[in-house]
Amino acid sequence: MTKDVRDKLLRVSELEEQRDAIKTTINTAEDGDAPDAAAIDRLGTELRTAEGDLKTARTEYRAALEADVETGAPVVEDAETRERIELRGKATIGGFILARMQGRMPAGELAEYASACGVRDGIPIDIFEKDRPAPIEHRADAATVAPATGTGATLAPIQPFVFSKSIAPMLGIDMPTVGSGAYSEATISTALTADAKAKGVEQESTAAVLTPQTATPRRLSGRLTLNIEDIAAIGQDNFESSMRDNLAMTMSDQYDRQCITGDGVAPNVNGLVNQLTDPADPGAVATFALFLKAAADQVDALWATQLSEVAMITNADAYQLSAQVFRANSADLSFSDYARQALGGWSCNARMPATTAGKIARAIVYRMGKPGIRTASHPTWGTLMIDDVFSDSASGARHITVHLLVGSKLLLVQPDAYRLAEFKVA
Repeated sequence: MTKDVRDKLLRVSELEEQRDAIKTTINTAEDGDAPDAAAIDRLGTELRTAEGDLKTARTEYRAALEADVETGAPVVEDAETRERIELRGKATIGGFILARMQGRMPAGELAEYASACGVRDGIPIDIFEKDRPAPIEHRADAATVAPATGTGATLAPIQPFVFSKSIAPMLGIDMPTVGSGAYSEATISTALTADAKAKGVEQESTAAVLTPQTATPRRLSGRLTLNIEDIAAIGQDNFESSMRDNLAMTMSDQYDRQCITGDGVAPNVNGLVNQLTDPADPGAVATFALFLKAAADQVDALWATQLSEVAMITNADAYQLSAQVFRANSADLSFSDYARQALGGWSCNARMPATTAGKIARAIVYRMGKPGIRTASHPTWGTLMIDDVFSDSASGARHITVHLLVGSKLLLVQPDAYRLAEFKVA
């Protein structure tokens, strides 16, 4: 998470505290023996201003999250991260292998580096970062070649392939980088109890319950092959860099799809949608009232205390319909317009499941009324990039391979923060 994102999240928290303080003051003033109408009106104005500022801050926070992922904004490194990177520069794979061959644990800087990566036994995958030399691979590949026409000195800069925005950060999904071994999250699923007691009556202890979840590594891979003739013939300097960017975005796109809609059948990830309860299919085509009811039903007084703490992401079919249904007493306010003002988010994304044959479109609901609490996580074990200029050097081919190790399942740390909603769209 970049410093800009953290600052915006802090701003949201500060405004929520300010709003709650004003509400408390209003309630105290109204409950007094002689309520001051002028003061209450002034506080009401302050409350409306605070809620408007809070809505703006939440919008800016979500936008910053999206920009962080889409642009690959650099992460603000803390002292621990800087120390780990410094230790990685001094560590060698051979040092770990030699220690294993000699039947001992790595010592000195190797031990410090392994500890910084959270690895107790083995070689940290972090050591295979892209600034390290890579092993040689041998396989048949389809090269990305220069087009038959349009190349030459006047070729405009190559334009990117367009992917949909990432959903995961918008849904509050954390992506921690972990060391070797499986990754677990534990949640207090049954809380301790407290009660009012009469004088002298003891309070007995009750057992809290911790529920763990575990994810193991699965691999997402992408590969790019270039011929030196095509690099020379394309007539545009950004050919190779644009192909590398496309490879990176392809990996990001596949990661997001797996994280959100993976079906859990190996090697696929068990994604968010697959783990949520499938609601009953609606029988009537969605109207303004039915769209609003679907949103209002998500307010549970815990994870969402008002509509502005409910965010929903659906597919294009449901969003298009929402822009065409209007409130009964208004011909100029569609549900999409209303949702933009009242909800914490209402949008569509190409990675959402397609509308079924029964004309049912799904929406993921994110109850975001508890900022700062981890609601879901999907661990990653790091990225390995292999830039191979050797194996096919005789034929002038270069291969760039990227491997991303991710969790076998999305870990729902707080399952009640998420739900599925469905709309009949035709």
